[in-house]
Amino acid sequence: MKIVFFGSNDFSLKFLCGLIDMGQEIVGVVMQPDKINARNNKIIISPLKKYCLDNNIKLFQFAKLNLEGEQPLKELNADLFITASYGQIIKQNILDIPKFATINVHTSLLPKYRGSAPVQYAILNGEKITGVTIMKTELGLDTGDIYLQKQIEILDDDTTTSMFEKLSTLGVECLKEFFDNFDYYINHHTKQDESKASYFPMIKKEDYQLNFNALDFELVNKVRALENCYFIYNDVRYKVLKMTTSNLKGKAGEILACNSKMGLVIGCKNGAVEVVTIQPEGKQPMPAKAYMNSNKFRLADIIY
Repeated sequence: MKIVFFGSNDFSLKFLCGLIDMGQEIVGVVMQPDKINARNNKIIISPLKKYCLDNNIKLFQFAKLNLEGEQPLKELNADLFITASYGQIIKQNILDIPKFATINVHTSLLPKYRGSAPVQYAILNGEKITGVTIMKTELGLDTGDIYLQKQIEILDDDTTTSMFEKLSTLGVECLKEFFDNFDYYINHHTKQDESKASYFPMIKKEDYQLNFNALDFELVNKVRALENCYFIYNDVRYKVLKMTTSNLKGKAGEILACNSKMGLVIGCKNGAVEVVTIQPEGKQPMPAKAYMNSNKFRLADIIY
């Protein structure tokens, strides 16, 4: 198969490497334009781009794919376009280019969890099962026909990072099955059941701030899902990298414990949560119990 691969990040790179290991012919890779580091104004070279440059793979970085990409992509005479965490909406003029289809690797069991952050929302919502869907890409947002799906368990200690690791492995397995049975799958796909569809929006910056007027498991799931959650106390921002539920009880936001024995325990809507790993602004992550020796927190204060 002559394939054009569309991706953007480390997750995408694992699928590209998987396709190459399967013996597929990658005739081009399409990714987003380079980002600029706001601190030093230098170009950020993504691992996906570095891999393409190191392995002499033809690379395209269209600012506006649907306007700029049509003719260059037609010239590649591809059999398939495959997308995995690409990040631009692909219109019909591009979808129609490959001989067979444009397919997408989506990290949920569609039609559940359509959108750009299915893994995060699955963890936020306390799901125990998720998976990978290989689907036909069409103009609707994750609405195309399904070729195949495989599911995987979400463990209680899984985070978005750990789930992406598992889902990338599972996704490569799905692609291998797709190609091993290509003639069957390309002609046999199933429409999604719209009555079971759910869509979730992009994660916003304000979503990362912790509001302790929430249930304990909601806070724990949020820390697992977003991984860069924070609260502000005495004008200092503290990232919370790991959290668990606590048996203590108190008002929402109340500091119930702040010592080296019990760590940092904060009241919430139905009980309390314990901050296990904390990262004070400008410092490295550390166990919260160790940081409590700094006497920066005061018992009974309220974190808003």
